Amino acid sequence: MRGQDKDGTPIVVEGRGYFARCLQHETDHLHGRLYLDRLTHRERQSALREMAASQDEVFARRAARSSSAASSS
Repeated sequence: MRGQDKDGTPIVVEGRGYFARCLQHETDHLHGRLYLDRLTHRERQSALREMAASQDEVFARRAARSSSAASSS
């Protein structure tokens, strides 16, 4: 990966394995892409169905954490 540090000096970062995947993931975000965009149509549809099925549970957990944090402050 090529870029610049905070002072504008060119840098190169190399990654292998998991770190390379992390670099690609963050680079994708800079280009407006999500992990779902890299999946095949069938895989994407399956992932979206799973997300929709767990949506209520996720929102309930968030609400519980939020109310717990508010009551402890």
